[in-house]
Amino acid sequence: MAAHATTDHDLAPGEIAKPNTGWIWKTFWVLVGITALEFVFVFFMNAGTARNTIFIILTIFKAFFIVAEFMHLKHETKGLIWTILVPTSLLIWLLVALITEGSAIGEVLAHMFS
Repeated sequence: MAAHATTDHDLAPGEIAKPNTGWIWKTFWVLVGITALEFVFVFFMNAGTARNTIFIILTIFKAFFIVAEFMHLKHETKGLIWTILVPTSLLIWLLVALITEGSAIGEVLAHMFS
């Protein structure tokens, strides 16, 4: 956040500082680009595991970018960043494992009762 602030000694008395909106526009265009890429994959690829995987990865990338920019995580110490990222990545791994195992068990049960 300190990178976005201006110091008072750069301004003449009574002068108003110009807003530093460059980082907002950069963030806007990055998010627009990722969202457009998501739309391209969703609407132009055939439905399947590959499309869903690409869409989920892009969505997670966009979420991490939003957290880094708007919640100022990229300006924090490395220890805090790892404290947030490690449990989140383990949670994502758990979800993937549960979905994979759940679909495998569902297929076994479907074949068993059919």
